[in-house]
Amino acid sequence: MISQDPEDDARVLVVVVTRPRDLALAREAGWYRVPLARVPSRLAADYLAFYQTAAFGPERWAVRYYAPVLRYRIATRLELLPDEPEHPRAAERYYRIELGPLAELPLPVPAARLRRVAFIATTFGQLRRASDVRQLFHPAEDARLDPDLWGAGLAGRRLR
Repeated sequence: MISQDPEDDARVLVVVVTRPRDLALAREAGWYRVPLARVPSRLAADYLAFYQTAAFGPERWAVRYYAPVLRYRIATRLELLPDEPEHPRAAERYYRIELGPLAELPLPVPAARLRRVAFIATTFGQLRRASDVRQLFHPAEDARLDPDLWGAGLAGRRLR
């Protein structure tokens, strides 16, 4: 059983949520999808945290919610979203990450300047203490070599 109060060293993968429907699926159906073609090098995590894009209006550009990871399985997009049989990626394979209940962070983690986030591997302690999304990255790691930063627009920059 996963603790209700996560340990500081619990592994967290921050994922991007571009549509309210995807956050609703995480909340109501208990899963999130990641295309196998775009899997980050550090997919294994104890928790997913959700970075909300501009589509979320006043809640945009912040991490507000997280959920425990229960298990991983592979499915096609069509199996995951049967109401979209004509989607161009309907036959592509995805990780279906099954989740426990979503919880809200006591304080959201906004992105003051950073807007383009793909995946961020971090810890729950960093998530709990961060006052900006940039603080979720591990500054000791060389950003130029970290493939998880490709979508963040940060490759080759120091994160301090």
